[in-house]
Amino acid sequence: MKVNKYKLILLFILLIFIGCTPKSNFVLKATPSISPAKLAILPINNNTNDVAGGFIFRKVVYNNFEQNNHGYNVQNLKKTDELLNKAGITDGGQLRFLRPIELSEILGVDGLLYTDLDELHFMTFPYYHNRSVKATFLLYNFEKLVWVKPIRVAIKYFGISSALDTISGAISGNSDQLNNGISKAGIDIAVHQGVKYATIAGFNHELAPEMALVSQKLFSVIPRGSKENLAYIKQSEDELKYLREKISNKESIVTDEMYIEKKEKIKVLEEIIPILN
Repeated sequence: MKVNKYKLILLFILLIFIGCTPKSNFVLKATPSISPAKLAILPINNNTNDVAGGFIFRKVVYNNFEQNNHGYNVQNLKKTDELLNKAGITDGGQLRFLRPIELSEILGVDGLLYTDLDELHFMTFPYYHNRSVKATFLLYNFEKLVWVKPIRVAIKYFGISSALDTISGAISGNSDQLNNGISKAGIDIAVHQGVKYATIAGFNHELAPEMALVSQKLFSVIPRGSKENLAYIKQSEDELKYLREKISNKESIVTDEMYIEKKEKIKVLEEIIPILN
């Protein structure tokens, strides 16, 4: 009976923890507008300490667009980077120094996909393991923010069996059960470390599966592009031509209104995937 009692207590605490994990975020509200047709996937604004992770994540997102363009004509990453480098942009963190309309003119596209990479976590503890990726995607049509979405995939593994054996053994004084729980926790750590190094070897990053899940979720929610809308494509081409004429005449394409424009903020929730074992 004592063991069952402690199982219930532990499970209750666990359920409270899981229920409290999602956190509220505030993001900019999009301006109603048509989706772009030609899309440039910009360098990642990497807010994590994982430098390589930003490059890999951008490639994962781009590869998904190549396989299923979702109504967009997606510009090659190499071409995008070459044009940005000519403009002095070599890192995603520098994008904030230019307005979206300026980047559209530089890249020759009507669509820009910004990505803020906010979280790349791989944590392994005796009874708890966490693998999580969080990114916020912003879709622009020239200067208009038409869609924004934070996406977080967090796979949380709870070693309930090993934790229960450890707690029950400690409370009852059963050294065999205590040692069994500690042993299973050690095996869990070894397994998760093995998964980490296997994914690094196979996909160049320990969080490649979570990156892929975030990218797949992106495709399930991003508005379909206007690649088939010929009238709109003609309109966007004329807009690019107009912008480039202004640049060649040494006129500014950025208006005062673009700097003072404010967006309403809305609240969204993150998502987690708990795994109980």
